Amino acid sequence: MTEGLAKLFPDWPSWGSFWSTLEFGRESRGLWIVGFVVVFLTATWLSRRDTRSLHPVWKIWLWGLRTGVLVALLIIALAPQERKSQIEPENSRVVILVDTSASMSRQDKDLFPSNGTARSAAVPSRADLVRTLLEKSPLLDTLRKTHDVSIETFDSQVARHQVLRKIESQPSAKTPETAAAQPAAAPAKPIDWGEIVRPRGVETRLGEALLAVIREQGGETLSGIVAITDGGNNAGVDPVSAAELAVANKVRLIPVGVGSTKKPVTLQLAEIQAPTHVHINDGFTINAFVTGQGLARQPIVVELLSKGEQEEGDPVLIQSRDEQLIEDGVPINVAFEYVPSEAGRRLFRVRVRPVNKIAALSDDPVQDDVAIEVIDRKTRVLLVAGGPMRDYQLVRNLLHRDKTIDVDVMLQTGVPGISQESDNVIFQFPETREELFVYDAIVAFDPDWRKIRGETGKTLDLLSEWVFSQAGGLMLVAAEVNTTSLAMANDTVKQEMAKLLELYPVVLDAHRPIDDDEFQQPWPIEFTREGIEAGFLQLTESAATSAAVWKEFPGVYWCFPTDGPKAGATVYAKFTDPRSGARGQPILLASQYFGAGRVLYLGSAELWRLRSLEEDYYDRLWIKMLREIGQGRLLRGTNRGILLLEKTQYPLGSTIQVRTRLLDPQFKEYQADRVTMEVYDPSGKPLTPALSLLADKTRPGHYGGAFVA
Repeated sequence: MTEGLAKLFPDWPSWGSFWSTLEFGRESRGLWIVGFVVVFLTATWLSRRDTRSLHPVWKIWLWGLRTGVLVALLIIALAPQERKSQIEPENSRVVILVDTSASMSRQDKDLFPSNGTARSAAVPSRADLVRTLLEKSPLLDTLRKTHDVSIETFDSQVARHQVLRKIESQPSAKTPETAAAQPAAAPAKPIDWGEIVRPRGVETRLGEALLAVIREQGGETLSGIVAITDGGNNAGVDPVSAAELAVANKVRLIPVGVGSTKKPVTLQLAEIQAPTHVHINDGFTINAFVTGQGLARQPIVVELLSKGEQEEGDPVLIQSRDEQLIEDGVPINVAFEYVPSEAGRRLFRVRVRPVNKIAALSDDPVQDDVAIEVIDRKTRVLLVAGGPMRDYQLVRNLLHRDKTIDVDVMLQTGVPGISQESDNVIFQFPETREELFVYDAIVAFDPDWRKIRGETGKTLDLLSEWVFSQAGGLMLVAAEVNTTSLAMANDTVKQEMAKLLELYPVVLDAHRPIDDDEFQQPWPIEFTREGIEAGFLQLTESAATSAAVWKEFPGVYWCFPTDGPKAGATVYAKFTDPRSGARGQPILLASQYFGAGRVLYLGSAELWRLRSLEEDYYDRLWIKMLREIGQGRLLRGTNRGILLLEKTQYPLGSTIQVRTRLLDPQFKEYQADRVTMEVYDPSGKPLTPALSLLADKTRPGHYGGAFVA
């Protein structure tokens, strides 16, 4: 195999030389020469006419002067210059791309039969086989006779580890004098092949790895790529696309298969989806996604066990489901409904086992745990509306029916004595800390903020403090009347409203007039990647079916125009009407952390149109959005610190932004240039070195940092 691989790659020439050439700096040289010839002939004719009566010597002298001037002008016009060129030698290159996904740790016992003896411990893993190939076979030395060899690995990302230079040919014989004159070469640093090929990734992005190598390193000297893999490609683009790009770039792809051709028999609990915090007596769903390999149509039992954090012993079985796997690699969703009756932290365990005895599987069941905090308090919500718009009325009635929520309303067009579906009707925005700080979330449906601000502006300062330091959740719903007045206000008014405008995660567009006649049809919602991954925007339990529902939704007619998001804001969705934003698509849904709190912006008051598909979609969306912005106060935990994350789940390789707010023992803002955060995996092993969170100079007691998942 070693000699065969070496012969598959052409050896691109690597030589060097010097030369110089004469070039002209002027374009269209032909036109200049033609012009010179015309002028030369004209000058010659004039010279003969003007010197007809002179001696021949003087005729030649005057003609020569004119011709010399013309030649000098031509030379200046053509701008001749000497260019020196040099070719630097560059060796042809071969990339050895090694799979380091978790599947490379598998032991293929069918390739190493035991013959009745216990040899399971002696069966090498696929990674061990690759290590032996690179460490002990002559493959690398053979390739290095004609190429530079780059050693790289891939799973979810590509990593370069070592570049082995071409072995230069040595003279066949050396004299003792020559050998003594040459210094001894420094010994090469040994390569830790075990660490390089160690399986570490949960994804095998073979197609993306090949594309990355070809795009970044492709050129005339890239001779080929040796991809050493078990053949799996469970994420990313199809490797066929990479093969087509390789053909276009004249790069040879040589796959080297590792492992057995037989698919292993596996049973896997791929994921458990569950909320982190729920309210007492508020039912919730735990979704377990189970997949298998080599177990198509096999019956399985999926069990849910639970116990309180303070309870002794193992979790107790509370529910059981008889299910059947569909196809290899296709997960099935098993949903468990549970209504907590006691407050406190509870452990839930999902356990999966096959009904029939399968020799290739271990007798131990597949299981995983998830902890959920059950909170014994209601969420207090304040609804503020500039007028009785439809979304306000529907949300008011929805929250009033929810037994886990206490809702107060403030309708600015209302008068004393009106009836509203709520716990309390107020006619003035809270003006003291005692009145405002009891709320977990505030939803503002296009209110007139000038009336709320009052003469002194103290109310907006209090609102900012509630979000910033008390982890309040604020939702701002834009509409045509008051939000337009706020966006198009003069500089004096905007200065008065600075505390409020600071809370918006987007920049409101003050330049484009809004014409209702333009919005005569619905336009679908375009979700960003963050919006697709946001759990609080899912209309169903499954992300796939939720995405299908959103595609079925016709959309909204109108969205407030924006000038883009603020720094640090997360955009979830945009409005797709191309006429509605001169500066790009208006932002329909976005959020930002403001201190310890969260602000969610909704650019249209037309979510009620979701009810045309199903009322439950609308109800579910609003409840989850309120839970999302209000969880900051529910999750405050210790009074001296809070950790803030954008979301609860991150894909492998993504950057996790972490923010924290800390208080000292006297409950004042903690003062330090940086603090240290340690990250551990579920087994208690440090996941990364200690992470330094740097102080936010504009917000005392706040620190931020990031690490890669």
